[in-house]
This record gives sequence, structure tokens and C-alpha cells, in this order.
Amino acid sequence: MNDGASGGRIEFEVDGTTLTVRDVIEGEEMEFRVDREPDLSSALPELFPSPVDDAVSFETESLVIPDYASIVFRDVNGDHVARHSDSIELERGSYCIEVNGVTKTLIRVTDVEIAATGDGDPGPITISFDRPRTVSVGARSFHTRPEATITVPDDPVALTEVVSLLGSSIKEFSPERSWPTLRGYPPRIERGDSLDVPSPLSVPDTGVEVVVRPTYADVYRLSTLSYYLGARMVTGDAPAIRLDTGYEERLPIEGEALEERVTELFRTWFFLDTLARTEGYVPSDRYEYDAVGPDLPFYPPNLADQSMSERLMEYLEVDPETVEPHLPAWPTEAVLRPVSASAELLPHLAHVLAPVRVRGDADPSASDAPVGIATSPQAAADLSAFGPSNTSSGPGKTAPSRSSRVPSPDADPIPAGASVISPDAYENRLRRQIPERGTLSVAFLFEDEKRARSVRGSMVEPAELDGIGSLDVIGSPSRDAVVETLSDPDLDIVFCGASVTAGITEADGSLRLNGRDEAPKLNVFEGTRNTAAGVDAVERGGAGAIHLSDSVSPERLRTMIGLLTGGSPIGVATQLSLRDGPVTARYVGDPSTAVAVDRGLPTQLYSCHSQADDTYRVGCRSFLSTEGLIGGEYRFTGVFIDRKSFLIGTSVEAGTTDASGVLEIHSEKSPVLEFSDELVLWSDDLSPDEITAMARSRRSDVRSTESACKTSPED
Repeated sequence: MNDGASGGRIEFEVDGTTLTVRDVIEGEEMEFRVDREPDLSSALPELFPSPVDDAVSFETESLVIPDYASIVFRDVNGDHVARHSDSIELERGSYCIEVNGVTKTLIRVTDVEIAATGDGDPGPITISFDRPRTVSVGARSFHTRPEATITVPDDPVALTEVVSLLGSSIKEFSPERSWPTLRGYPPRIERGDSLDVPSPLSVPDTGVEVVVRPTYADVYRLSTLSYYLGARMVTGDAPAIRLDTGYEERLPIEGEALEERVTELFRTWFFLDTLARTEGYVPSDRYEYDAVGPDLPFYPPNLADQSMSERLMEYLEVDPETVEPHLPAWPTEAVLRPVSASAELLPHLAHVLAPVRVRGDADPSASDAPVGIATSPQAAADLSAFGPSNTSSGPGKTAPSRSSRVPSPDADPIPAGASVISPDAYENRLRRQIPERGTLSVAFLFEDEKRARSVRGSMVEPAELDGIGSLDVIGSPSRDAVVETLSDPDLDIVFCGASVTAGITEADGSLRLNGRDEAPKLNVFEGTRNTAAGVDAVERGGAGAIHLSDSVSPERLRTMIGLLTGGSPIGVATQLSLRDGPVTARYVGDPSTAVAVDRGLPTQLYSCHSQADDTYRVGCRSFLSTEGLIGGEYRFTGVFIDRKSFLIGTSVEAGTTDASGVLEIHSEKSPVLEFSDELVLWSDDLSPDEITAMARSRRSDVRSTESACKTSPED
């Protein structure tokens, strides 16, 4: 079903024999050249095996697709038939051709023989039918930004109506919505004098209601769950979830207990959805399915066609502890003040499926106190692929209560590892194009010429750091040069060494930039725990900032910049490069913000542990970001190509290999290798001898630890 669809996301235009599919939200166009001028008529979106926002029909005998990323031939039920590579011929049947490019387009044609020719570069491909046929073309917006803005007055009851509309971005409410590409970006919220809802938006009809008390605290705590369920939020005497089966799941009254239960339900239901979809649009064979499936009281794919309420009734039979060890490490969790200003953050937090907690004074003493902060559980975990999951303490152990670890927006400075969040940071990320790896412009500013030379050397030796398109390292910059660099919107990353901004720093930590109103995408400030400079940079157009408590060595800086330019989220990049060191980090903007993309791939950390027979036990941890959202899957390539897929954000043991296999992983560009405490980027040199040396170091560390354990006084 397609309860969440609203009109106006896709438009079709004809100019002679060219059919243009326009993604209105993204501002992108895909063209098809038809053998005759298409005479368009409306087509039913229900004709297609996966959701489309709009569709048309016309008669043709052939069409040419000039520009695309991939083309997949499926039957009309969505089952895979073939992937286009060179030329292909399909016997008579009914097909749905999936064209992926700047938007997703589906071409449905029945009772036809198909010949597809092209050079597979990809270059233009011609799809011919054995006779003129009526084809139906449907398209779905990638919907990576809000399609509309809802205005809401400062009234929590009015806000419940707005939260009910956040799910309008979701393409359908089967378990398939656990795929990030089917959720869309919720409509933005802005505060105003009265409630104003744009006409295309409507409340999804999923048969689920979320009941809250008429307080900002309750609305915020249940907002992300309400969005994901496509639920109508209503007010009542006590929090609850009502299903149209007549069942009501009552929730705790006390705030922290309510947060814990809502987060537990949300994470469990989301994960079970990813299992129920395994025979759906994109069939998958997953590690987590094998691990959890035997312990479930139902066969997950059997629930795919049931109503939302029927599925949730089944899901409620599952003990959350059953799925907890297998959950992805959540990229973002938020803490909001119980004030009206926090409402504007809700769509952005729902988009990244961030659980929301409420802390802080509604009337803080500091005028510049943030309305919200965020943490990144995936960055706070042991990031090794063989480390304990951040969502579980492991067998036989008890995890500390999450509520005991929740920071407060009243803290000054905010706690290490936390991030100041604001609507500006999210909107600036949407406004600015995310560059591809290899094209980023990076600048360093250092007070000390000697340090500048050292850092410049670390970026190019022994090999030039991959991911950077242009590099500028400035020592002893003038005040004007500092102002100019920190105001340059064409720069992707600017790193400011300690003291370099001393001459332009105000008493509150913000920067005096002569009225400049632009900023680089990501600003890194060294030697400060005060986030005012980062907040100021975001207010001028930046997407985020990192504040480091102390100076960082050139070697660690190389790793940090390499991770950032390779697409790693800022929280993960900082924690990986600075772990086991004295430097702490604070952030501005979502801690899962990525400032680069790498062919759509997530950051992967391959941990290599040496075995006694000169083989290496390899584990992989993947990381989520604002560009790689939760719910996606990843499958090994190369050495471990026969392995199952897994949810991005989880850790798995990939298997064992020898030094040549490790080098093959290293050659794949995206993976980051870990040996003991050493990280190896793709642009770092690596030889069999270096692998052996690092592995021996690891074995030595393990033996020392085991020896210490055997002599522990507790034994």
C-alpha cells in the first residue's frame, strides 16, 4: 500500500519524442527518447511492484535511455530476472524494468519479447519490443529533502497534529519502510502564529494511534516512533500505543522510564521489520536472520502482507533482549529541552530515526544554551569489529541504563562526545552539495610554521592522502587570511590549529569575522572545549564543526582527515583517529554528519587479528551516517564475496585469510584496516612484511593481557 504518498513529487513532460521525468523535490530530470511522440494518459501507481509517486501510460515499440546508473529487469511481481550489462534478450512475458539514476523509474510492459542493446559503460541503452505495446512509466522521488514546510504555533496540542504528518514522506507502511530509500525526508516544521499545513500533506492511514499527554516532553519522546509507524498522534491522560485491532499498549508515566520503553519498542520493531522484508523488493540472505530467526515465534516474511496492527501484535510477543545483541549501532540519539523551539528539530531527527529524550531547564539561565544536543552511540562504542556491540553488553552482563548516560543541554561545556544540534546545521547540510571522495578542498591554519610543515608532510608522505582534491596548509597566517579562510564557502574542511583564531575570538568563544556571513562545510577547532565558534560557523552556513580539547599529532591528523574525506561520519572519524589518546572532542551538528560520499558505500572497518598459522581472522564493522541511513544492507566483495549480507551499523566476522587476502581488501579503496591500535587507510602503504609486523604486535598485546589476567588478585 502507499498510504504516505502525496502529489506533486514527480512530473512528466513531453517535448517531441522525448519524455522527461522530473523529480520535483530533488530538482533532477531523467530523459527517455521514444520512437514516436508519447500520448500520455494517467496510470495507476498500484500497477508497479514497488512504490511510485506518479505514473503515465503511452504506446511505443522502443525507447532509448541515455543516462542511468543501473538497469534491472524484473517480472511484474518484482522478482529479479536480469541486470543489464551489454545486450540482453528476454522471452515473451510481462516485465518491470527498473531504471536507477538521478531518480528511480519503473517501466512496466506486458506480453512482450524484449531486446536491450547498449555498450554497458553505462552508455545509452535501447529497449525494443517485438511489437508496439502500451507501457506504463512510474517514478519515485529519492526525496532526500523536505517537500513542504508546516507552520505550528507554540502549543503542544497543535504540535501533535504536525507530528502526525511527519509520516507523509514514507512511501508505504509494509516492512519495506525499514529501507531508507522508502522513508523520504519528513516535512520541515517552523514556528508561527497559527497552524498551516500545505495541501499535499496528509496523515497516513495505518490504523495506529500514539497517545501522549499534552506536553512538549511527551510529544518529543514519542515523535520518532510516531513517524516510523505513520501513526496519528493524539492527546490523552497517559502515554499509549493503540492498534485498530482493539489492543492498547500502555506506556510508563515517568519520563525516563517512558523514554526507555519507547526506545526499546522502536528499535525492536524496526529490526523485526528488516527481517520481515527479506523476501521483499530486495531479497536478502542476512547474518542477523540466521542468528535471530530460530528464536522468533513466527516466520518473519509471513508478516509482510499483514496490516501494521497485526504485525505489531506479533512483534509484541518478542522479548527485546532476543534482538538487542543484533541491532545496528544507532548513529544518533537526541536530547531536547521541553520547549517550543525544539519542535523544529523533530523532522531532522525522525529522518535519521534518532530516539529522543528530554532533559534541561525550560528556562535556562544562559541565553545561548542549546535547545538540543545529540550523542552517537556508534561512535561511543568500542569501534573495533571484534569489540563489544554498543547496543549490548554481551552474554551474562548487564548494560547500564541508557538514562544514566544521557547528557543535559544545561551542561557547560557540553560533555565530551556530545554535539550541539540546531535546525540550521541540518538545513545547511541539505543546501550544500556533498562532494565525492577525491574532490574535497581542505585547508589547515597553524600559528607555528614548523607544525604547518610537519602536517603538510603527513598529508603527502609516504603517499598522498586519498580523498583530497585540493590542499592548502598555511603557517603563521595573517588575521585577514584567517578571516578569509573561515568565511570561504567553497572549502569543505578547514582545520584551525590551537591559538590561530586568538586575535578574532570574542569573550564567549564566538569569532569576529568582520560581518562575513558564509563558512566552510566543516570547521575543526583545536585547543578548545567551548563550542561557540562551531555554533557561529553553522549560523553562517556551515554543516558542522568539531572542537578538539588539545593539539593532535600529524599522524593522527592524517588519519582523521583521511576518514572524513573518505565519507566517514564526523563522530566516528574523530573517535577512530583519536582513540587511546588524551584529546577529547565535542561537535556542532549531527554527529553522524558525513562531508563526503564514496560511491554510496558506508565506511567499513576491517579488523585483522593474527592466527598462529600465518592467517588472519577478519571482522568487519560498518558505520551509518547522514548519507548512509539506518536500514541499509552491505555485502562483502572480493575475498569474502560468498558471505551473507548484514545491516549497515553492525559487526560480523568475515572469516579468515592470509596476507595476500588482507592486501586484496586493502586494494578495494573503501575499507579501513585495523591491526591492534594501528589504522591503515587505502592511500597508506602496506606490504606483507608490514602486515606481519603489526600482527605480531597484536599477538604480543594479547599474550600480555592474558598473563595479567592469570595473575589478577581476584583469581
